[in-house]
Amino acid sequence: MRRPLCLTGLAFVVVLLLGIYLTPKGAQTYDGLDRQQVTLLGVVEWKEQKISKDEEVLVVSLGQVVVLNPILNDSLQNLPEKIRETTAKQIIKYCEKEKIRLCLPGAEGIEGVLCYPDKEPAMGSVVLMEGKFYAFSHGTNPGEFDGADYYRIMGQQGRLMQADCLSQSRHYSAFRERLYLCREYLSLLLHACYPEEEASVMGAMLLGEKGTLDSEVKSLYQQNGIIHILAISGLHLSILGMGFYNLLKRLRVPMAVDIILSIGLMYCYGTMTGMGVSIVRALVMFGLKLCAPLVGRTYDMLTAMTVAALLILVQQPLYLTHSGFLFSFGAICGIGLLPEVSLHMPAANKGLKALSAGMWVSLATLPVHLCFYYEFPPFSVLLNLIVIPCMGVLLISGVGVMTAAAFSLTLGRLAAFPGMLILAFYEKCCDFCRKLPGQRWITGRPELWQTAAFLGIVGLAVFLAKKMKRWQFSAALLFAVAVLTLRFPQGLTITFLDVGQGDCICLEEGRRHFLIDGGSSDTSDVDDYCIVPFLKYRGISHLDAVFVTHPDSDHENGIRGMLEDYGENGIRIGMLVLPDVAEVCKNENYLSLVALAEERDVPVRQIHTGERMESGALSLLCLHPSAGYENEDTNAYSTVLCLEYGQFSALFTGDLEGEGETLVTELLCVAQAANGLTGNISLLKVAHHGSKNSSSEAFLSAVNPQIAVISAGRDNSYGHPHRETLKRLEKQGCSIWQTPEDGAVTVRVRGQRVSVEKYVK
Repeated sequence: MRRPLCLTGLAFVVVLLLGIYLTPKGAQTYDGLDRQQVTLLGVVEWKEQKISKDEEVLVVSLGQVVVLNPILNDSLQNLPEKIRETTAKQIIKYCEKEKIRLCLPGAEGIEGVLCYPDKEPAMGSVVLMEGKFYAFSHGTNPGEFDGADYYRIMGQQGRLMQADCLSQSRHYSAFRERLYLCREYLSLLLHACYPEEEASVMGAMLLGEKGTLDSEVKSLYQQNGIIHILAISGLHLSILGMGFYNLLKRLRVPMAVDIILSIGLMYCYGTMTGMGVSIVRALVMFGLKLCAPLVGRTYDMLTAMTVAALLILVQQPLYLTHSGFLFSFGAICGIGLLPEVSLHMPAANKGLKALSAGMWVSLATLPVHLCFYYEFPPFSVLLNLIVIPCMGVLLISGVGVMTAAAFSLTLGRLAAFPGMLILAFYEKCCDFCRKLPGQRWITGRPELWQTAAFLGIVGLAVFLAKKMKRWQFSAALLFAVAVLTLRFPQGLTITFLDVGQGDCICLEEGRRHFLIDGGSSDTSDVDDYCIVPFLKYRGISHLDAVFVTHPDSDHENGIRGMLEDYGENGIRIGMLVLPDVAEVCKNENYLSLVALAEERDVPVRQIHTGERMESGALSLLCLHPSAGYENEDTNAYSTVLCLEYGQFSALFTGDLEGEGETLVTELLCVAQAANGLTGNISLLKVAHHGSKNSSSEAFLSAVNPQIAVISAGRDNSYGHPHRETLKRLEKQGCSIWQTPEDGAVTVRVRGQRVSVEKYVK
């Protein structure tokens, strides 16, 4: 049997995946401790500088944390002195033994915390810190980053902000502290020799300093699919490690000594740069490659990769759900299988062969791209063929700069010139690709069965590669991609996103998509963190129309952000629709939004009572405001849209209240009387976040909704939704859904069947 260890590893991975998906359980959150002042004890495992609110701050990762019970404060008054006199190992051993007694009730599961301290502790020391605890929370919208699950894999459950370092042990890890100081010294050399932007890129590439990476450069590389070059990985260890190994070999150092020194150097380098998952993988594979000849074995990349994967997964099985792990091992798996599929690649033309190999490796990581980022940059295949060959020169150049700068900054600045040219070349290539049509292929997140089918088809094609003709092999791969990326729209889907204190509603019918409002008063950058990720998750790259019911910031600032980033976020807007009101009612927000849309070549339309927009079986009728409506209150002139889809109907009301609500109520009553009908709206978006000043009894009686959805922020200062409104809705007999409690609320209409789902883990 070929590669028995690989087959064993594959079986182990399948068992782990089944365990993870058959017993789904999100990370525990500690909302009860959120924003509470706490005192904790922990070991400094890692520290680095990060950019926070345009300032560089120190972030310390604490492990083996014990959140101290305030009841024990009196008996622990002498704890700082004990810490100064006791070794770190004794303190941790004592705390682990007495954790139940020492720990604050409800905080027993906290094992790691990110701290923002007032002073810098030493690596490996035990510290006593006090500050405000912020728990990591789950994402509340489809496509939104899930902080609790992500940081659980990293072994952390929250942040300690404005932390006071009360005390630290005398004993610490001198080895790790010296490596940290070495890293800081090398970082200073890079910043002294390169301009600020280039220094941040070189710092990320050579020292793993992602926290200070320029945000625009990071976005540029990510959009073009070359963000992987900023991660310390096998490329770095193969260039630096093998370079050092070959140097010692030329100096006739005995092989065993050469291997030990090379692996030791790479271990120090990995420890200095953070020992991330890609570094661990590369370090294990590097060590096996060097040691294979010593034991008379041939090095096999896939077997070495399997050993590395098993070592990581045994320690933390949840890495199977981590994008970094999957990208790293997916790419290596693709490279390792190249010999199996190379017979189907053009052999005569080296350029076509390299392109085919690049496409194969991209195919291996395609499911990871789509499952975590919901899109794929097609031109990244070509771009990587240009970028990766230059990486060796760039890394060696960076090492040369640091070496030269250690003796003379002038010499270091001269040595930095080649690297600056390469980085400028990278940026030009990325800018060029970003402007090409089809630069972003937004497919949405594939279902689990699609990913499994893709892997099965590709795996079968590789297994039968030698028995298949080239066209058959290519057809199988294309079929696999089609299975992974095809979407089958069904019926009508309405999603009320949880944007905090604001509104955002997405309508999907067939291949037509609409957005009603998009803003928040308590969630910063709501477009970047909530709206755009959701749209990409759903595979939406084009919005046929975006309605802004009224120009209050909690309804439009996300739309404004999307327009400001227009062309970069990958979302196109067919039309911006605003209420048709008198000129005197168009405030600064209204006018600036129109100007911004026109600047981005997005058509602007004003809508008033009686106007209708139709899309297949879907119809949107405007009930308010009337043409040229005049009212100083922006809430009163909120656009009201009535949706009809077969027997299903919905009413979207913005922040309608006061005179506006009275007019809509009268209009509904007149229409019902004329047709001899009673009000019976399937779904009502409750106006003004459930304010007591809206959704009057008369209005609710005219609407008579079966389902009511309220969008509001958690623990908002306005007290929304007000108890009076909830009582009126309860009296009406409708089911009530709230984004503060349920997360994003999704209503699906499939024929006569209507279902409502919440998004809370």
